[in-house]
Amino acid sequence: MHKLNRPTELTELAQARRTYTGTISQDEAWKNFGDNGERTKVREQLENTQNYLCAYCENTLANDGHIDHFKPKSLDWRVTFDWDNLVVSCTYNDSCGKKKDNDFEFYWLNPYSTDPEEMFKFYANGQIRGTSADAENIIKDFGLDCPRLEKKRNGILESYQKVLLDLATEQPDALEYFLQAEESPFPTAHKQILNEIIGA
Repeated sequence: MHKLNRPTELTELAQARRTYTGTISQDEAWKNFGDNGERTKVREQLENTQNYLCAYCENTLANDGHIDHFKPKSLDWRVTFDWDNLVVSCTYNDSCGKKKDNDFEFYWLNPYSTDPEEMFKFYANGQIRGTSADAENIIKDFGLDCPRLEKKRNGILESYQKVLLDLATEQPDALEYFLQAEESPFPTAHKQILNEIIGA
């Protein structure tokens, strides 16, 4: 996870909050909001802001992203159309929004509200470790250490690390390119490995 900058709320979401609050069940209201296409606009805006990466694991969304209520609407109907509560998450059952499902813990961090970057340490072998007990719990609760994610991170990060090490010894000036580029997917992991190699 890394800090995300929330864009301006779409008028469609503000209108839905006025229209649906207190009128019908929030699940039905959310469904109706999706049926008329307005939810797609919200999802697309968040996907664009998140560089088409999951807000939690930073993996590519591809065609499987969905709007996740950071705090589930089943626990608090008032957050159903709350712009600050919405993120786009991948839909794998072993991680992220699907893994946390309708649970909510007060130590969780919404990446749009809080910068969680320093809470996690990534390794080229794909592993992730928390820098605190809360961070370790977040990793477990969101499945950020699931075998699928570890394998994908490993495949990408080991190659990245090798390229950086080769450049550092053979073409140190070329490292400037890597300082300016944000890698996708897993930009936080890329950044940490880069900083470890160049000592930044």
